[in-house]
Amino acid sequence: MKRLVARFGKLITASFVVMAFGIILFLLTIPLYTLYGIDTDIIGLTVFSIGLALCLIGIIIRKKLHGWKLVILAVLAAVLSLPVVLLIVSFVVYLITGKAMGD
Repeated sequence: MKRLVARFGKLITASFVVMAFGIILFLLTIPLYTLYGIDTDIIGLTVFSIGLALCLIGIIIRKKLHGWKLVILAVLAAVLSLPVVLLIVSFVVYLITGKAMGD
């Protein structure tokens, strides 16, 4: 693990762990749904996209990009972070109203 951190940096290494957790959650959808009725595909994809956004942010910081490469990676990281914003908004609405969004 020390060699990974030395080679890629802390943020990118942490993003690899988050992406791996998201892939595991996504792949566990079929057994969890058949045995317990728990659907984890959307959660797994959301966690994977958060890890991917963290990886892009780590690349931006580590490479010190400028110009159009910075803009493209920043826009891509922002788009990948949208599910997190939607989850936070729906959680706040649930805390305020006591109902899920859309009910």
